[in-house]
Amino acid sequence: MIQYLLTPPDCLSQARSWDLPMAHMAFQLGPEGRLRQATLPEGKLGGLMLLGLPEEPAEGTDPRLGVRDILAACQARDFRGVVLDLEGPPTPYRASLIPALDEALARSRRGLFLPEPYANYSARAFLYLSSALSGGSLSRRLETAAEQYGADRLVLSLHRAREDFFLPATQGAGKPISQGELERRMAQLEPRVFFSQELCSHYFTYMSRETGAHFILFDDKTSLRKKREIAQKRGIQRFFWLYPEVAEYGAEVTA
Repeated sequence: MIQYLLTPPDCLSQARSWDLPMAHMAFQLGPEGRLRQATLPEGKLGGLMLLGLPEEPAEGTDPRLGVRDILAACQARDFRGVVLDLEGPPTPYRASLIPALDEALARSRRGLFLPEPYANYSARAFLYLSSALSGGSLSRRLETAAEQYGADRLVLSLHRAREDFFLPATQGAGKPISQGELERRMAQLEPRVFFSQELCSHYFTYMSRETGAHFILFDDKTSLRKKREIAQKRGIQRFFWLYPEVAEYGAEVTA
């Protein structure tokens, strides 16, 4: 089993006590297509680079500029791979960047990690998908993905779900709530909490005079570990943990 702790720069000192390789959330490509970096300690860090693309570079930007910057940073920091944090649909720039980066990383014996919707852009990249579902079955979801891509390419991102859904939930997504808000509602409502075997998450329902019926779905240490167990039974052996989300549990949650 291989586990990575996705860690922002301001949490590095706390996260080091977990003794897991990190994916450093400190990099992005700017609108000019060049690598930008938040402040990090000097020297080699190991683990992975987590790279965001918050803005689409200008039309005609050469993706090789970014690829060279990324490879140089990987060599300087001893990163063993790159996680592309991509939201939204593919764009012409991304369609050019991903194959070029994939090839460059493969030549240097490093890995590329892509969100599952970008699977068609690489036949060898690792593909990550979220453990948080609002419908269906997590076990069947992982089984289908393993059959389609191969379990050895999959990474389960153990995302700690906390969402409030209006009922009936027709949109398939709820409103994210903080841990503090979840705890306040549970203290106020004293609800009966259930566990969904299909979603592998806890839930409860409540009524609001203003907005009607609600359904709150949430994870804790137990459900996250259960999700990891389900994935392992499907042959998946790579996992992402987001450090700020699970910090309160301590390193034992990943044991």
